[in-house]
Amino acid sequence: MATHQNPCEICDKIELALRGELPNFICETPNGIAILGEVQKFRGYSVLLCKHPVTELDQLPRETKLAFLEEMSLLAQAVQSVTRCHKLNYEALGNIVHHFHWHIFPRYTEDEYSKEPVWNHIPQGDKAAPFRFDATRDADLLDDIRRELQCLLRT
Repeated sequence: MATHQNPCEICDKIELALRGELPNFICETPNGIAILGEVQKFRGYSVLLCKHPVTELDQLPRETKLAFLEEMSLLAQAVQSVTRCHKLNYEALGNIVHHFHWHIFPRYTEDEYSKEPVWNHIPQGDKAAPFRFDATRDADLLDDIRRELQCLLRT
């Protein structure tokens, strides 16, 4: 298996989540850690971090890979159920952080750029401030996605 960056931003987030110190933590799955995205420009944006430090999906053993894909699908289902979005975008890039993870972006018909890629419209720097995860503002969203995902994981 290929190694990931050291130190690894995703490994650090996983450790924080497992210690109960990551405020945007949704829940743990058998092979991942689900979190609410740090910039909520797309309300409900979530990420599934792979607990296994691989760079590419095909580096996971077959059973783990299939289970992780199912977990990603369940997170997406939970996000869609809670947000009532029109469409979901799924992305696994790894160009910046070389530790496999899925981005789940809810898309809404009222978005002025609903047919364009999300990355062109995620604010950076100071422009991201109004959209940064806020534990108070986003508490209900986080709890609703957590509850829905936990229910789906049990079935």
